[in-house]
Amino acid sequence: MRPASRHYSTCGICGRRADGIGSSPTGRPPIVWVCAACGPGRARTVARMGDYDIIERRAFAVAARRAGQFLDTIGKTDLAVLSTEEYEAFLRAFQTHFVEEIRRLVEAPH
Repeated sequence: MRPASRHYSTCGICGRRADGIGSSPTGRPPIVWVCAACGPGRARTVARMGDYDIIERRAFAVAARRAGQFLDTIGKTDLAVLSTEEYEAFLRAFQTHFVEEIRRLVEAPH
């Protein structure tokens, strides 16, 4: 699997909205576009990476564990019984931890 996206509107690292920052090892398409938080340094790193499936799986596992910890703190593990606010907080917890972890793993030495 290639980076999350090479589309100009989606960050190729975290999957959030891109901010018009891109990088390509050859200086021409395909370009990895990123959000400002992921930045040009990470864009250059990801543009050189052909496959980072393992990074995505690791980030997903960390985010799932942390989102599960959120459920533990509210004493509910059945998603069907969460209020709208609790469900949105659960999703925010997952997304926040996924984004933080994938950025950290992209920066880690390979």
